Amino acid sequence: MHSELEMYLENGARELGIEVDEKNLKLFNIYYNLLVEENKKYNLTSIVDQKHAAIKHFVDSLTCMLVYNFEEKNVADVGSGAGFPGIPLKIMCPEMNIVLTDSVQKKVCFMDRVILELKLKKARVVQFRAEDMGRSGEYRESFDTVVSRAVAPLNVLLEYCIPLLKVGGSFLAMKGPAAGEEIKQSGAALKNTGAEIYELKTINLPVLGDLRNIIIIKKIGPTPGEYPRRAGIPSKKPL
Repeated sequence: MHSELEMYLENGARELGIEVDEKNLKLFNIYYNLLVEENKKYNLTSIVDQKHAAIKHFVDSLTCMLVYNFEEKNVADVGSGAGFPGIPLKIMCPEMNIVLTDSVQKKVCFMDRVILELKLKKARVVQFRAEDMGRSGEYRESFDTVVSRAVAPLNVLLEYCIPLLKVGGSFLAMKGPAAGEEIKQSGAALKNTGAEIYELKTINLPVLGDLRNIIIIKKIGPTPGEYPRRAGIPSKKPL
């Protein structure tokens, strides 16, 4: 018998045209239980009831699958927090290679535990500030795709994320209703980092009806070496 979480996840994903099989439903259930357990010790999320976790964490993360094929891609999830959207996407797209990154040690340790418990291959977690990761020789311009959910305004996020992409790669910025306004304020950041807006995909989350936007951004040229600026500057003085 399915838990409430599994029921909302399965039905919500199906409404979007995404099928979650029995094996993956069990993995999501383990993930949820780990999240609830860890949340008693550390404040990872304010959303812990099964219905809202299923829709606002898991189904919301899977909306990225509506705009991008992740299989066999090299992916970075910047500011992953408790693992969203990267771990749900990894569960559903096992052949992707993913690096999950956060600057907070307790979140990094939690994601490490989830990856271990779920036995996810081709997934690892690194503790980095986004600005430092973008300047790292190991990671700069090495990813096909970067995803990020609710981390910073778009003009700041572009400076964090575009340096990590290969030329021709895609950045998926997950946003709420204000996505259009954020795009209007991001002209300089797009130009300076070598990127352009490709598409804006608007989605209503199943069951709850919450409005979500995914801004799809393409990297059209190399990012100049001065970006990202040192830690703290992008958020204080956005491009």
